[in-house]
Amino acid sequence: MNWLADMRKLSLTLAVAFFALVLTGCLASTTSPDGVNCNYSQEKPLWEMPIACQGR
Repeated sequence: MNWLADMRKLSLTLAVAFFALVLTGCLASTTSPDGVNCNYSQEKPLWEMPIACQGR
């Protein structure tokens, strides 16, 4: 029965690591190394604009 507790700990660790990677990927897609380009004439939906542009 001890292996069941180990598997739960392992699955929790893997889930937390996966969640952190997903959040890191989302953050990386909203930042630009060249600065933020808030070109509102592109008619992109607000949620596709960089985070810095969403406040207008």
